[in-house]
Order: sequence, then C-alpha cells, then structure tokens
Amino acid sequence: MKIETLTIGGEILNGRILDTNFHYLARQLNRLGVPPMWHSTVPDRRELLLSALKNALARAEGIIVTGGLGGTPDDITRRTLAQALGRRLVLREDVRLEIERIYRERGRTPPPSAEGLALVPQGAEILPNPVGMAPGILLPTPAGGFLVALPGVPEEMRALVERFVLPFIERRLGVARGWELTLRTAGVPETVLADRIGPVQPDGSEVAYLPQLGGVDLRLVRRPDAELTREEFDGWTKEILDKLGDIVYATGEVPLEQRVGELALAAKARLAVAESITGGGVGAALTRVPGSSAYFLGAVTAYDNEIKQRLLGVSLGTLLNHGAVSAQVAEAMAVGVRRITGSDVAISTTGVAGPDGATAEKPVGLVYLGIASAKGESHLRRIFPGRSRESVTQRAVFAGLWLLYRHLAGLPIDGTPLWSEGPRPGSVGN
Repeated sequence: MKIETLTIGGEILNGRILDTNFHYLARQLNRLGVPPMWHSTVPDRRELLLSALKNALARAEGIIVTGGLGGTPDDITRRTLAQALGRRLVLREDVRLEIERIYRERGRTPPPSAEGLALVPQGAEILPNPVGMAPGILLPTPAGGFLVALPGVPEEMRALVERFVLPFIERRLGVARGWELTLRTAGVPETVLADRIGPVQPDGSEVAYLPQLGGVDLRLVRRPDAELTREEFDGWTKEILDKLGDIVYATGEVPLEQRVGELALAAKARLAVAESITGGGVGAALTRVPGSSAYFLGAVTAYDNEIKQRLLGVSLGTLLNHGAVSAQVAEAMAVGVRRITGSDVAISTTGVAGPDGATAEKPVGLVYLGIASAKGESHLRRIFPGRSRESVTQRAVFAGLWLLYRHLAGLPIDGTPLWSEGPRPGSVGN
C-alpha cells in the first residue's frame, strides 16, 4: 500500500513549530509495515493545497491529511478537499448537534463560526473526536483508495489515529503487511553493530541503523511483499539478539529510564541523584515514568560549589585540590545524596558543558559520573568532544541512566566502550 501524508500549516514552513504530527504518523505507519512513500507540507493557501491533493490522489492509495480542520472563516481545508474529490460540501446536522452538546457541557454558547465544523464533503464518514471538537473525515477516492483528514492539534490527531485510522489501515492490509522489531542499544557505534550482526540477512528483510543520543536503535524489518515467514523472522531477530548480548537494553519503543525503573522495582532498590552538569535532567527522565515514586526518592541539583558542600557534604579540600569537575567530587556527590536520602543506589553528574569554562586538562564535553551503593563508590569518566552545550548535557543524562541500568542489571559498569575510562583502581565496578 502506497501512503502519502500531507501537513497543512504555514507555521511549519516558516520554522516556528516542528511537524511532530508527521513524525508520529511515520512511526505508526512503519509499525504496520507501510511507511509513507511521500510527505508534503503546504501553507493555508487554496491553490497550493489543491495542487498537493491532486498529486497525492494521482499516486497514493492512502492519503492522510493533518491540520486545517478548524471552524474559523479562513479555514479552506474542507472546501479544498471537496473540490479535489469532486464532491459538494454539506452541513451534517448530526455533527452540528454534537458540537453544540460539547459547548454546552463546557458551559459555553457555540459561536456562529462553530457551524463550520459540521461542513464536510458529501459522503464522508465522520470520525468522532474523543478529546476535541473537530471530527476527523474519512473519504473514498476515485481510484478506490482512501483519504483521511484529521485536526492538527497533536493530542486530537493522535487520539483519532489510534482509535480509527490505524485499525482501518490494518483491516485494508489484511495479511499483506510487514513486521518490524526495534532493538535499543547503547555503548557501541553503528559500525560495531554492523560487524557483530554480519552481512547475511534473509531475503525480504531490512536492517536500519538509527543513531540516538548515547546509543543506536536497530530496526529489523520484514517487507510486506516478502515470503519470509513469521517463524523465520523471529528466528533471525533472536539470532541478532544473541550476537549483541547486553548492549541491547530494550526491544520496541521502551526508553532507557523505563528499563531502569523496571530493574529498580525488581531489585526493590530506591534511587537518588545528585546533578551538576545535567541540571536535573536525570531526575526529570526518571520521573517521566509512571509509578516512579515507588523507587525514586529524589534529586539534588547542586550546580554551585557551596551547595555541593552544604547539602551533599563535599569537602572544601576536595573541591580545591581536584576541582568541581573531577572523579573525587563525583564520588563524593553520589555518597552525599545517598546519605541524605537513604537510597540504596545513588549516582551523580559533573562536567564541562561549555562553551566556556574549559581548560587544557578539562575540555568541553568532559563528564564524570559517580555511583554509590552498599558495595562502595566508584566513578566513570566520559568525553563528548566537539558537541554543543545542549548535546553534552543530554548525553550526560543518558550516560547517567546507562550507569544506573548497568549497575541494577548486575553488569560491569565499564563493560562497553560507552565509557572512555573505567573505574579507578580499587573502586567498585558493579
């Protein structure tokens, strides 16, 4: 099935917002084995939208349009859809009554412009909006395909996609669909992954390497037209998993912070964080996971040296002798936050994010991570050279999560090349 996605919105073309709707749609369609073949973005101009729709109708079996389904007078999407498909625009009384009901429930009187939300091309199937007012629209195309028009508000678009659009496409696909499995890895670059996997792969399969901050997502795909059976696909993916070993921390879309939480729950380990360079980023990542209060006690953002001393107990001598960016301070920060929170495991981050504050001995991108547990304390040294301030801090957040993951999984914390240097001699490494 050839699918085209079309985004309507001048605010995307002028760079004011990112097209997160397309990003979401592309990922969902990839999971079904039908990635979009084309994508277009057009402003709210009738002639350009009409041209884009005609191009899509000429080449795609399925068209998904996002944006422009408002009830404001300047909205041209409904009229242009009707024109492209050769249909009249009609007022759907059932939709109008539903919109009035929503307004009343919110204690408001519907404005005259709200009636525009009930205007749809004749013969359209209405997709009720579970989180907003503007419904989605599903229409057959002259060539026997389909066109779906969705509101541009991300929350509303996603709700309609999950409730109606994906099940509809799955039904049309039947058994003619692809499969995919994402392996989330950390610690090694793409070239190393490729060497470990090897060049041999089954006919009809694909391997995509998707670098992320701190790791690489490996996407294993069975194309819709392949003769590869499910058993053969599963055997191939298992073989790759066996080759990669403990550098795979999750399958699917599971983020690293969720895996850390799962391991902490299994070990009944309470976690805490002391952060300098990451400015609360590690704690924020951990608390994004629902239920994290069961294992995460809290964090101290100790950016200033006085806070490191007063709250975490880092000695003035350690700071003066080694500097805030040092293995000794990283370890002392981890010990300090573990002491004041009563956690089982604590980590810390300190480093040089740049662009200022670097020296020859301590360049931009130098990060130290400390860890403290009942087994003792340790540190890791990491360098992210040639990176922006934002990139350094984000990578340091990932490195902190990876350190927690390795520790909780019972793996050596210096067990992969993610770390430029391992623990210092005599320190605890797991």
